[in-house]
Amino acid sequence: MRPVVVMLLMGLCCVPLAMGQEASVAPDGRIAEMVKALDEEETRFAPVMIDPARLDEQGRASQRRALQAYYDYRSEGFDHRRRVFAWQLLSSKIIFLLVVSLVGVGIYFSWLQFRQGFKGGSDADTRTTLEASPSGIKLSSPVLGVIILTLSLLFFYLYLVYVYPIEEIL
Repeated sequence: MRPVVVMLLMGLCCVPLAMGQEASVAPDGRIAEMVKALDEEETRFAPVMIDPARLDEQGRASQRRALQAYYDYRSEGFDHRRRVFAWQLLSSKIIFLLVVSLVGVGIYFSWLQFRQGFKGGSDADTRTTLEASPSGIKLSSPVLGVIILTLSLLFFYLYLVYVYPIEEIL
């Protein structure tokens, strides 16, 4: 895993240079700092091991239990993150299917409105009407198909721009 992280860090260090900006720290120096920070993070929370020769049997057993508890904790944390990522993958697929279905239904409804408008009819069919009654609201308009199509495509655009993008966090 460390070679992958180092390669990603190298790519990030070269971005300012590719954009015509000068990097404040040489890329090799920045990579070395980041690798050092990763090493420190790996050892920061690990239990401190005392030389077993300096401990009695009870101390060595306690040290083994602490070390086992530490690795159990790290393993459970990894399993939890793996399950969270699996759930996020499944839920994002479900949300994607719902969005595509909603957009498809919107396009279908707009097609129905366009078809009804192309059939023609009397002047009563081409007027915009809005009726509100206790049983509900009724709206009819020759441009209703365009409105539905615009709303469907706008919804899909907003989904693609704000929900769908996947960003990597280092």
